[in-house]
Amino acid sequence: MSLPDNWVMFKNALISTKYRNFTEIDLLIIGNAGAFLVEVKTGKGSFSANQDKWKRREGAKWFPLENSPTSQSIYHKKMFENSIMPQVSGFPENFIFAPVVFPVAKWIGITNCSVPVLQGFQELTQMLQQYPKCLTNEQVLIISKLVENCDILDIPKPSAKPKPILLKPSDQ
Repeated sequence: MSLPDNWVMFKNALISTKYRNFTEIDLLIIGNAGAFLVEVKTGKGSFSANQDKWKRREGAKWFPLENSPTSQSIYHKKMFENSIMPQVSGFPENFIFAPVVFPVAKWIGITNCSVPVLQGFQELTQMLQQYPKCLTNEQVLIISKLVENCDILDIPKPSAKPKPILLKPSDQ
């Protein structure tokens, strides 16, 4: 990805929830433009959404999706705010974003969804680069450490904590 060196990315980040459990964020990217909790959907077909109600086309017919990708993103954002944000102070408002990315979908039609829905990682990278700076390098580091050290409760076996992946020009 073409992002600055001080940005941090976690794959499959586990965030504590208030229900003494956890939720998994597919891709968590933290940088000067904010914290981006990315829901990645790898369906290859055609998808349609109107006000967070999703359908998938199979042949000539459309079928409702049981789990709305945009509703999942909204849930992840709420859990992130509840878990991470009480541990910090002095952060700006509205720096947490929860887009959905369909990297291999054939077609996506969206109307009035509550979070950005993107077709592919190139669109995600462009979006990340367009957001204005709202976090300092120190704030990026603080959030990254909180995610890295997140306590996961009620898991039968000890689970490896997510490790940050520092984005460097060589990773492009």
